[in-house]
Amino acid sequence: MGSGAIFAAITKKDLHGVAFLQIYNRIADIFMEQVIPIDLQIEKLYQSNEQLIQARDLLLPRLMRGEISV
Repeated sequence: MGSGAIFAAITKKDLHGVAFLQIYNRIADIFMEQVIPIDLQIEKLYQSNEQLIQARDLLLPRLMRGEISV
């Protein structure tokens, strides 16, 4: 057996021996109520970051060439 990303295959027989937890719908709903706003905030921050990167990439060369004064 190697190391790193190499792993043994998981077969259907292997999965039949694994126990899974079943959560109540209300618990899942409470979890989602908490997580969705966080996920939306992450997406907004990502988009803001992308806009700031574009502004930096546009303005920094102009600033370095002296085309823009501070």
